[in-house]
Amino acid sequence: MTKQQPKGIRRNNPGNLEWGSPWQGLADKADWPADRFAAFIDPAYGIRAIAMTLITYQDKRKAKDGSKIDSIREVIERWAPSSDNNNVPAYAKSVAALLDGVGPDDEVVDMHNPVHLRALVEGIIRHENGRGPLKTANSWYPDDVITEGLRRAGVVTKPSTSTTVTKAVPAAALGGVAVEQLAQVIPSVLSAMDEAKVDLSSGNVIQMVMGGAMLALALTLAYNQYRQHRAGVA
Repeated sequence: MTKQQPKGIRRNNPGNLEWGSPWQGLADKADWPADRFAAFIDPAYGIRAIAMTLITYQDKRKAKDGSKIDSIREVIERWAPSSDNNNVPAYAKSVAALLDGVGPDDEVVDMHNPVHLRALVEGIIRHENGRGPLKTANSWYPDDVITEGLRRAGVVTKPSTSTTVTKAVPAAALGGVAVEQLAQVIPSVLSAMDEAKVDLSSGNVIQMVMGGAMLALALTLAYNQYRQHRAGVA
């Protein structure tokens, strides 16, 4: 870290979020010069805060016209309003450049789509801090740092060679039970049920009951986490 770096990079806060919200990974405020911008203990927590803010915009906030926030311009109007002397059209255009085939005013942005969310996060980082030393879309951080920040925000994607966009799955919504584990449990339960129809005296009945119990527990935890998320837990 050097004084030549932008403040957002020095403070591990590439979105230039302000103090006030109880974000995970906040640094001790007393260790930083007194001003409005927060600091995080590492950049992945700062990136997580950007992602969580964007998801909240779409899930719980409204655009100026009262509609859902689902275009890049609507996102930027809330993130960096013109009332704070921001050039919203230029900001939105620079972010849109990272999302192939999507214009600033196209109402197609989905914050639960990992491709859309990552592009917006990287675009905000670049616009807030300028072009950094790395020859990547996000300019300042290696791809794995961006990925880790999104993971901490609950964005889980399965590796795939497909070009089809899939929605992100919030890891927290599963209460600590991994998506992959559920994917393994469900086929086992179904298989055990089929086999149990043939021989109810077999040990497959036990397997079916245990598998069903695991699935029920996972769904219960998922519901509890969902209720916390809807309540606005940061």
